[in-house]
Amino acid sequence: MRTVHTARLTLEPQVAAHAAEMFVVLSDPAIYEHENAPPQSLNGLRERFAELESRRSPNGREQWLNWVIRRPDSRLIGYVQATVYPGGHAAIAYELGSAWWGHGFGSEAVQAMLDELAERFGVRDVWAVLKQENRRSRRLLERLRFAMASPAEHARREVERDEYLMLRELDGSSSLLAALARLRALGVELPPGPVRVDGYGDSPELSQSLLALIVEGRKRAGTGLLWAMEAENEALPQVGQIEIVVDHRQEPALVTRITQVQVLPYAEVTAEYAAIEGEGDGSLAFWREAHWAFFSRECHRIGRTPSQDMPVVCSVFELLAVVSPAHRR
Repeated sequence: MRTVHTARLTLEPQVAAHAAEMFVVLSDPAIYEHENAPPQSLNGLRERFAELESRRSPNGREQWLNWVIRRPDSRLIGYVQATVYPGGHAAIAYELGSAWWGHGFGSEAVQAMLDELAERFGVRDVWAVLKQENRRSRRLLERLRFAMASPAEHARREVERDEYLMLRELDGSSSLLAALARLRALGVELPPGPVRVDGYGDSPELSQSLLALIVEGRKRAGTGLLWAMEAENEALPQVGQIEIVVDHRQEPALVTRITQVQVLPYAEVTAEYAAIEGEGDGSLAFWREAHWAFFSRECHRIGRTPSQDMPVVCSVFELLAVVSPAHRR
C-alpha cells in the first residue's frame, strides 16, 4: 500500500499509531444512525488496527486494505477500506465524521481509493452494501456511478432485507479501459448507463459464430453458468447495463443493452427462451445439447459436476451497434 493524494485530502495506509486520533472520529454517534457501533475502547481499536497491518486475511486469499483520510490541516476525518478477492473483485466501505459531511470529502476519498484499486491492485469491479434508509451513502455511491444490483443479485449474495447492494465496474480495469479506448478510436459513443465487458463462447470458432448470429438478428439472448460467476466473484448482469461485447481477440465487436435477467435451473429453460437465444435450429433440444456441452466444460474448469438443476443466468439484450468492421454485414 502507498499514500494517496487528492486535491484536498491524503489517504494514509492505516496503522496502529492512528488509533488514538481515529478513536475520537469513530466515537461520533451521528455516524451510527443506520448501522454498526462505536469502538468500545482505545486499546481494542489499537489492537484491531495492529491486526489489519498484515493487509491479508489469515488464509492469505484476501487483501485487507485500509486508509485513514487526512485533511490539509492534518486532522483525520474518517477512513476508506477495501477487501480485495481473487479475480479482481472488491467490497468497499467508508466512514466520515459528521463534522465533515456535505463538503464532498467522502466521494473524493472513495474515488481516490477506487482509482488506486484499479491501478495498483488490478480490481475490475467493486460493490458496497448499505442500509436502505441511508440516503446519504446511496447518493454518494450514485455520484460515483454505482448501480443498484438486481433482486437476483441481492438474493445470491444473501443481502439483508433492509439493505441495498450497489455495484460498479471500474473504468481503470484493464478489460474495460482497453475496450473504451478502442471505442473512442472508432468514434463510437456509448449511451448513458453502467458499462461492462463480456464475450461469447470459449473458443475462437464459437465466439465468431455467436457474434454472427447477433449481427444477423437471430440471437437476442445469452446464458451463463451461475457457479462459474460465483467462483470468480463476478457480478450478475443487470437490466439496463450497456455491454461491450468483445471477440476472441478481446477486440470490441458489438454494443448491446441488457433488457431482462433471470436465474433458474438448467432444466427449466423454456422453448420460448431457446428461440430467442437463436442458436442452431432455435429449438429447445438444440439449446440443451449445446449448452450442456458448454456448461460441462465450465463445471470441469471450476471443479463442479453438471446437473439438471445447476443454476443458469439467462440474459436478454438488444443490439445497439456493430462497432467492428470485421463483424459488419
